[in-house]
Amino acid sequence: MRLMLAPFLIALTAPLPATTQTLSPPHQSVVEVIVTAQRFDPAVPWKKGKQETRAGYAVVIAEGRLITTEDLVRNAVLVELRHPGDATKVTATVVEADPRVDAALLAAPTTGLTPVEWASETVKPGAKIQLVQFDDAGQRQNGEGRITGIEVATLPSSVHSLLTFQALTDLKLERVGAPAFHEGRLMGLVMQYDEASQTSLVLPATILKRFVEDVGHPPYRGVAVAGLMWTPLIEPVKRQYLGLPNDDRGVMVLRTIPGSSASGVIQASDVILSWDGYSVDSLGYYTDPDFGRLQLVHQISGRRHPGDTISVTLWRNHKSETVQLKLDAYNDSRALVPMNIEGEQAEYLVEGGLFIRELSADYLFARGPQWMISSNARLVTLYLTRALAPEKPGDRIVILSAVLPDPINVGYQEIRDEVILRVNGNPVSNMTELFAIRDRDKGITRISTQTLGVDLLLDKPSLDEANRRVARIYRIPNLEHRKPGPPVGPLRTPTR
Repeated sequence: MRLMLAPFLIALTAPLPATTQTLSPPHQSVVEVIVTAQRFDPAVPWKKGKQETRAGYAVVIAEGRLITTEDLVRNAVLVELRHPGDATKVTATVVEADPRVDAALLAAPTTGLTPVEWASETVKPGAKIQLVQFDDAGQRQNGEGRITGIEVATLPSSVHSLLTFQALTDLKLERVGAPAFHEGRLMGLVMQYDEASQTSLVLPATILKRFVEDVGHPPYRGVAVAGLMWTPLIEPVKRQYLGLPNDDRGVMVLRTIPGSSASGVIQASDVILSWDGYSVDSLGYYTDPDFGRLQLVHQISGRRHPGDTISVTLWRNHKSETVQLKLDAYNDSRALVPMNIEGEQAEYLVEGGLFIRELSADYLFARGPQWMISSNARLVTLYLTRALAPEKPGDRIVILSAVLPDPINVGYQEIRDEVILRVNGNPVSNMTELFAIRDRDKGITRISTQTLGVDLLLDKPSLDEANRRVARIYRIPNLEHRKPGPPVGPLRTPTR
């Protein structure tokens, strides 16, 4: 069964008016971007990884404003710009960056550069494009290409999907953010290049332009989502059982996300027949007025804003019914297993050598390309099946990530990635509750896990000295990191 998640995309805008203005050469709008980046280790969150240097491109879209890809400036410590072939650098500031659309807006002096104009939002497959990049000596390299496809695809540096263009090019593109122009106007930024097929994955102007407009009207609203999961409905027997009309329409809702606006409005086993006035086929596609046949993902969040209310026609209890649904803004903190694409420092606690944290996607991905094989199978299953669907708002997966060997925890050293159910006899569903229990009891002395047959015990009189010893031996500057937030409510009754 193929599962489809409620999408996380920026909405479209109305077409730009035609202009007769003479356009400046595109290369006069392009600068090189040099980024120094550093992030906390996703597996050991009290440590920072080595600094890395990235290089790419940005395009001037207005005086003092430039557009580039989010993955280029992710976890940036320093962002610098320079004219190709010129050693002089200027510092840039990241105004806004959103990994869900792979777009970032920069602020920096742009004297001597000419802002570009946006290309039409209805560029079609087969359209010719021009690409620009620079070699190490600052010499411009021009390339030709054409758009070969338009589809909703997963971003190369994210788990989210959005509208993308595929382009066949004759220029080997070596850096992200390389601009693509159509008739002298910016039609997109290259996110990825495949040398074997000579194809580029392009973030289209329709996404970039809407991102810039959203940033320009604070607060930034971000990505609209529907708060539901659905699956194609192609089996004739199932369609007949549900009493559906014989018109190949509809996808089945599997569940709604607790706390979302869809919860209580749309139900599991509902069949979505149309969304916002557009008919949805049994594979989850609709006919977009600008780009043709696209996945429902783009209709949900590619053409609307968070807070918009839309009409959804459902098949429920053998009859058609129309409901009104208010779209939410995407919020990673609502997930059972957050994606943490931005790489924020994870909350953690090291108590008596027991390293405790919440499960996140970046924690799993840190295992490398074979993360599904090398990670705990239970954790992988939770991520693949329930990442966006907690049983109730605020639920997370609290895990005993590892045990740092110390005399206080002899016998526990081989324990890894165990799901924690109770601490000091109290049920826990997130780190906020765990910190509250620790603060109340002045330490953690008992942990119950999902699969171990016995509780893990720590000697309370020895705990303070053990913590000092662990911090010194393993060079941990802070034995805990907690994010600011509202105080936790009353703790649940301990389970004995």
